[in-house]
Formats: sequence, structure tokens, C-alpha cells
Amino acid sequence: GTTMSSSEKFGGKILVLDDERLIRLTVCSRLKLAGYETVSVGTVDEAVAILKKSHRGISAIISDIMMGDMDGFVFRDIVRGIDSSIPFFFMTALDPEEGSGFLKKIILDPMSYYLPKSAGTEVLVKRLQRVVGARRIQQFVTNQVAEQRKSLALAAHVQRSMLPARAMMDAQSFYTTWWRPHESVSGDLYEAMPLGEDRMLFVLGDIQGHGTNAALVMMAVQAFLRQISFAHARGMRELTPEYIANQLQGFVRSNFADISYMTATICIYAPADVALARESTVSFITCGTADLVIVDSNAERVKQCNPDHRGGLPIGMPDTVYTADDVVSIGLPPGAVCIVCSDGLIELSRDEEGQEKIPLHLLERIGVEALKDACGNGAVMAAPYRFMSACIELGYDRFMDDVTLLVFGERRNLPRIYEATTPLSPVLVDATAQQLGAWCAQEGWPEELVGRVQLVLEEQLMNIYDHGFDDHQRRKDVVSLRLRLNRDFAELTVWDCGQPPPSLKVAAGVTETALDLVNNDLSNHGRGRLMVRQLCDGIRRQRFGSLNETIFHIPRNANKEEQ
Repeated sequence: GTTMSSSEKFGGKILVLDDERLIRLTVCSRLKLAGYETVSVGTVDEAVAILKKSHRGISAIISDIMMGDMDGFVFRDIVRGIDSSIPFFFMTALDPEEGSGFLKKIILDPMSYYLPKSAGTEVLVKRLQRVVGARRIQQFVTNQVAEQRKSLALAAHVQRSMLPARAMMDAQSFYTTWWRPHESVSGDLYEAMPLGEDRMLFVLGDIQGHGTNAALVMMAVQAFLRQISFAHARGMRELTPEYIANQLQGFVRSNFADISYMTATICIYAPADVALARESTVSFITCGTADLVIVDSNAERVKQCNPDHRGGLPIGMPDTVYTADDVVSIGLPPGAVCIVCSDGLIELSRDEEGQEKIPLHLLERIGVEALKDACGNGAVMAAPYRFMSACIELGYDRFMDDVTLLVFGERRNLPRIYEATTPLSPVLVDATAQQLGAWCAQEGWPEELVGRVQLVLEEQLMNIYDHGFDDHQRRKDVVSLRLRLNRDFAELTVWDCGQPPPSLKVAAGVTETALDLVNNDLSNHGRGRLMVRQLCDGIRRQRFGSLNETIFHIPRNANKEEQ
């Protein structure tokens, strides 16, 4: 035949195995003319040695079936133990009509092909070009998918770093969130920013669509919101819900009008101030979203906080302007809790097609019950996770969209219960333990018991800091805690948030969290864990989504060794 032009050459390296030297020379010569590089061997041992050294550089294998040291099928089994995807061509003089059954053996492997030696090298080259070309395209697509996954993982990391802390509690107010992307990245955003000393800005937005585009818009909007907050801090502008909505409208229309729009709920919350005889208030605007939900201190939903149906179109719609008439301002009863959610919550479904969505009345009932328990027991920081876990346990575990749930309100100082949140760092761990000890002293707790509680807390927080799993960067890690005194023991509850590695599948309600499973293997860090177990009568653990709940029972009188 004639030499192929460069545009016709496909290229690649072919391993040729045949115990007859003349056949190897003939096949290799023709393959080289076709533009392939060849490696020629006469024994299986030689072929296996080459594959073990550099199988990724081999585009295809051509082998005889009947050879002196080993037949081709045994050789193929060895090859499949090294690489399952290399195309394998059996080029043999055997007659399929002789009843040897070799054709059946060939087709059992999806990447194996049969070619009689009598067909000639021209047929072999054409078959090679088709099969090797298809494999190269498949590898290209696989590599592109892998690169996209890496890019998504990087985008997800950056996106999570843009979010504020998942929960926070100060002397007057609190907020806590659940945030879960439908894919690795999300179009949902939440923001929590102080506006001076007496107000908080909460924004929950939902960017149209999914994937990287929505995530990039989300990060841009998040950065723009912080510019607005910075301008307010500099005294350049007093912020109101409609002003923020109009600023976002201009930003989205100027930069993303062709690709996206967003729905949003924008709230400005002011907790009660006893000195000024001021009740808690919230002013909010809904831009294409459902109304804020308000649950009072008795865990009964406020029937109607927006009777005039105020609100506006989604942000990014043409010719949209928001005014003060779109804003709802309402006074809140003492201890009231406000709830904002993205559309993904009402898209929860029992089935993959999204046909069996969760009923709204069931969502409301679950939410009220979760908040009733949380507010009454000092577990309000865990409320969104318990709420979502309850939905999942009822079978609504198919997420059709990104889901974000934001709960905020006035801090409730429950009698004889201590609640707090703390970022994680060695310095803050010590400060948190000191604050907890000061509260215990005010409550009249025995000094010895206070010391044991502080030791348990410090060891648990440092354990989370050293080995915990968290989707956020370390500086964004937040741990929530609750302490109360029962008849026989002090009960310390610690909530830390983080997803375990894929190798550790931990269901809700199990007795060991992912953190504990890893700690069992960390023998060089065992002293602190052993000490905690000696100080406690019992340790109970549960998991709610990405939230680890650890409850320590610390006896009133003495440690277990003295009892």
C-alpha cells in the first residue's frame, strides 16, 4: 500500500504479540505505514513487562490466540488486571467453524475484537483506526469531565468561603442556617451582616438555574452585598430593604441580564431593647419569593404578616423598581423566630421525578414542632438541621433544587440553660470555656463540677479543631453549645457541622459520629479522648444531615473512678 498523508494518520502505540517473527514484522511494517508506533514481542512475559511499566501509553493490543507459552485468552485476563479499557484484537488463523468456541470467549469482553489472519493488514488498519479513534474520543471526554469536576470542586470551595458563618449567637439575637447545593455548587446564597450595634441584615437569594453559572453569579452578588454593607458602615447610606433590592436590581441588570435573574428575601431585623422599651421588629421585602414565616414564643405560627400582599418581581426583571410600599414592617412578640427559605425546600420529593412533593401543611407542621422543641430546650441553633432531618426521615429525601433555610430571631435566655456559639481557634476555645465557667459560677454550681465541665468542653472543641470535618474554611468553623444542670449530672451538648469523607457513611441517629470513627484510629491523640470518657457518665451522639450532636453527661459529685 501507499504511505498515508499526515492528515490521515491517526497515531498511537500498538503492542503486537505473536510467536511467529514473520507475522510480527509484516503487521508492524503495515502499522507503521499507517502512522502507528509499534512495540513487537514474541512472548507473553515480555508483553506483560511492557504493560506493567507503561500501559497508559498503549493504544491497542494485537495478539494471536494459540502461542507456545500461553494462549491469548489467559494473556487477556492478565491485561484486564492491569487495564480494563485497552482494545484487544485477536488476530488468529483459527477457523471459527472448527468448534473451538473462541468467538464466544472473545465477545465476552466488550473491548475485544476478532480478525482472521486471512483478512490481511488493510482490514486490520481500518478496524484499528475506528476502535482506537473511538477510545481516544472517549478518553478525551473522560478527561474533560474530570477537569470539569476539578473546576467544580474549586468553585465549590471558593463559594463556601464566600458564605458567612453558618450560625451565630450574641447577647441579643441569633441566626442559624441549613445550606445544601443540589450539585457540588449552588445558586443559593445567604448573608448575615450587622448594621451598627442594634440591627442585622439578612438576605436569602436564589439565582436562576444550576451549576457553575449560577454559582458564579451567586459569588458576584455576595461580593456586591458586602460593598453595600461597607458603604453603610462608612456612613454613606442608610440601608432599607427596598434600597438594597434596587441596588441588586441595577447590579444584576448591568452584569447578568442576558444569563440570569434572582429571587430574594431581604430582611432588616432589630432585636428588642429593654432600656429603650423597644420591641423586636423586622422589615422585609420579597422579590419573587414567599413571605417570611414568623413563629411566636409558644411555637404557634403568626397567621398573616403580609395581608396586603406586598412585594415585588424577581431581581433582574426589566423595568423593575422597588419602593417603600413593597416593604412589610412588623413588630414581633417576645421570643419570636423568623424563618426564610429558598424554593428548593418546597421542591423536596419522595421520587426522582419530583412528582410527590412535600405538602406545604406538612412542612409547616414539621417546622412548628422542630422550633417548639428547639426553643424550649435551648437547641435553637440545631433547629434547621433537625427540621431537614425530619423531612428526610418522612421519605422526602430527593433534592430537586438547592435548599437554603435561614432561622433568626431574638435570643431567649432560658432559665438555668447556657447557650453560645464560638468560632474555632485555640485562643477562642479557652475564652469560651472561661465564659461558660463564669456563667456556672453565677448559677451557683460547685467549683469542682465547673472545672470538669470546662475540661470536657475544651477537649471536645480542640478535638473538632484538629480532626473535624467542615465544608467551610477553618476560620469559618462555628460550634454551638448548650449546658444545663439536671438532678444527677450536668448535660453539655456540642454541635459541630461538617460532612464526613465519602468512605465514612454515617446515618442520622447513630451512636458514633464520623468524628468519633476517625478518632478511634488516631492512637497518638488518645489521651484527651480517654480523659473525657473518664470524666463523663455517658456520651451520646447523633447526626442530623451535616450536623454532629454530641451530648456529655458529667456527674455532679465526682468522676467515675472515685464512684
